Amino acid sequence: MTTTLHKPVKRRTNEVRRDRGKLRAVIVTLYPAGHIGLRLQGTRHEETIPIEAVYERAVKMRLAFEQAKRREKREAQRSRR
Repeated sequence: MTTTLHKPVKRRTNEVRRDRGKLRAVIVTLYPAGHIGLRLQGTRHEETIPIEAVYERAVKMRLAFEQAKRREKREAQRSRR
């Protein structure tokens, strides 16, 4: 069961990036307005992206992966002939 988002929710991820010589965790913020914020722990600058854009990108990546698998399968079948 999911709940409706009424206020921003922040979570620290296990993903780590190097920034200015330090390893920093990625902080994700979900905003009720339909945006996701990403920033590195200990920094102030946040990158935001609409949730709709993230979803569309994820679907495109999945479709490209499936298409590549089908292409590899077809090429393997052709090489057997």
